[in-house]
Amino acid sequence: MPQYNSRANKPGHYSAYPRERRSPKRVWRYTAAAGCLLLIFLFATSSPVPTAKDAAQHINPFGPAAHQPPAERNTTRNGEATWYNHWKWLNPFSDSITDDESRSVLPPPRERRPIYAYYDTDAETNEEVRAAENKLLLTWRRAWWAQGFRPVILGKAEAMHNPMYERFQIRKMEHALGADFMRWLAWGQMGSGILSNWLVLPMGPYDDHLLSYLRRGEYLKLTRYEGLGGGLFSGDKTSIEAALSQALDSSDVKESKSLLDLIPSKTFTVDPKPSAIAFYDSSTIADQYKTISASLTDSKAAGLLSLSELITSHLHLTFLNAFSSGISILAPHRSCSLIIQYPAITLAKALIGCPSSPIPGSCPPNRPKCSPCSSSTPLPLKTAESYTNTSTIFTIGTLPHPYTLASLLAKPKPLSIPHIRRHTARDPWLQSTTLESLGPLLGGPDRIVTFKESVAGETSSPRGLWLIAEEDEDSPEEHSALDKRELEWHIGFSLPAYDTALHSLSDPDLTTSAITAALADPRLFPAAATAGENTPTASPDEAEIALQRERLAHAVSLLALGKGAKTGRWMGRKRDESKNGRGVVTEERIRDAVEAWHLADTEAWRFVRAWGARGRLERRRWEEEERRFAGSGGGAEGWGRWFDG
Repeated sequence: MPQYNSRANKPGHYSAYPRERRSPKRVWRYTAAAGCLLLIFLFATSSPVPTAKDAAQHINPFGPAAHQPPAERNTTRNGEATWYNHWKWLNPFSDSITDDESRSVLPPPRERRPIYAYYDTDAETNEEVRAAENKLLLTWRRAWWAQGFRPVILGKAEAMHNPMYERFQIRKMEHALGADFMRWLAWGQMGSGILSNWLVLPMGPYDDHLLSYLRRGEYLKLTRYEGLGGGLFSGDKTSIEAALSQALDSSDVKESKSLLDLIPSKTFTVDPKPSAIAFYDSSTIADQYKTISASLTDSKAAGLLSLSELITSHLHLTFLNAFSSGISILAPHRSCSLIIQYPAITLAKALIGCPSSPIPGSCPPNRPKCSPCSSSTPLPLKTAESYTNTSTIFTIGTLPHPYTLASLLAKPKPLSIPHIRRHTARDPWLQSTTLESLGPLLGGPDRIVTFKESVAGETSSPRGLWLIAEEDEDSPEEHSALDKRELEWHIGFSLPAYDTALHSLSDPDLTTSAITAALADPRLFPAAATAGENTPTASPDEAEIALQRERLAHAVSLLALGKGAKTGRWMGRKRDESKNGRGVVTEERIRDAVEAWHLADTEAWRFVRAWGARGRLERRRWEEEERRFAGSGGGAEGWGRWFDG
């Protein structure tokens, strides 16, 4: 019998009843199975991984406030268009500069030189005369803005801030001379620049020598211009102050009626009579426009309104004479995309129409031998497959998004990624637009550089208007390039014959038959000796226009300029409205595939969108600044009439 010397060696209960031990492999298997069951349970009960946007929605509302990240340097946004101002704007693709394919690189904005006009809002006059004068002031501002200047209307407040105002107060003089002094004092307070009478307007081509010189802003001497009297001056601050001091020290203040009589002639540099500046002073009106002169004698308010209408007609006539070769509507693949040219065609027909005038057949005072407008021989109107760089042709170009153009060209089949890859040429819009000037051999990167220069170049930009086809009808007016006010500020004169509502293809009151009738113009469909693929020889078919209109509406619905995709039927597909949203993803993938296949066309579309948005934003900001400062010159109510917003 074995002996047990210690309690530790005594057999225990488990030794008396031994059990089978589990092998290590079985333990590992059980552990792995339990782990798998735990992982499955966790994945089934957990929520999706939150994104940054989701996390922001669940931040503790009682926690500390967080600052927004700083905006990217030199980046501006207007609506869905974003841009970056840089001197490398002629690089073929903007994302090589911005690292962001949605942000376009634009040329640095050209500085607009200020041109000043003085208007005394405290002058005693009735409301009718004041309203007529305000209309003339709006005409003055619009005309100079279109020529690349920054028109500013000065008042009594600017003159009173001039240090020489106290010297002016102690001198006794006639009312006319006092008004002239106030005008110069206000100009001297602003510094170097241009002083204009508000009846002096630019009536000449954009590249006129004098207008180009004034836009450069190099006013080294005090200059006046032969034949304009006191209508237009340019000079630097030192020269202006010296001339004012000489006038105030003159002993002939009591007898003189004009500031020019008090300033020595050697103080001015007299330039020849400009050919692009019109001055509607009292002597000119009495000599050349006797009807207006008689109307001013009978009723000043009615006469000023007639004068405003006459000036507007002369500005319109100057435009028609400057572009004597006509208006060209850029329409590549026009047989398949006529619907997107409809807004441009309605605008072009309004531009070539003869303006109404109180004196039909009259010419501006600076151009007595002009070519009067005649309804029997209207300005040429045509559609063109390619862009023509000619100074006497005004071009209206409407760019469709590559997705829009692909859907119009894909008829009758629905648009798909295999169709895009196998059956569509790359960059068809840009290829057709630059075919005549660059030939058929160059690729998209070379063509986009030439196109950007045509849109935003210093000499070519005033000779055209560039639009995008996907103008959303729900966009605010400041996002619409087809708004009547925006168009009038671009061309420099009011256009009563143009109706903004006519461009809205989504308007239910605008029937397809009305669109077809507007497009059925023989000038838009020239007879061709050999009918080509993109050269229609007959008027458009109403059924075809209806189909194009439907497809354009679908493209606007998908792109929506930042509003997201909308529900509905798209290109023959029914969208999947289930929770996973696969239908919307598929359509966005098709759009992305089109943009990737047509890189140069996409770059051109984004460039034009950003270029137009920046111009509209610049004008709105300028108007807001003018509204803020204008009240100091006699009340916001009177100044508010000088803005058409």
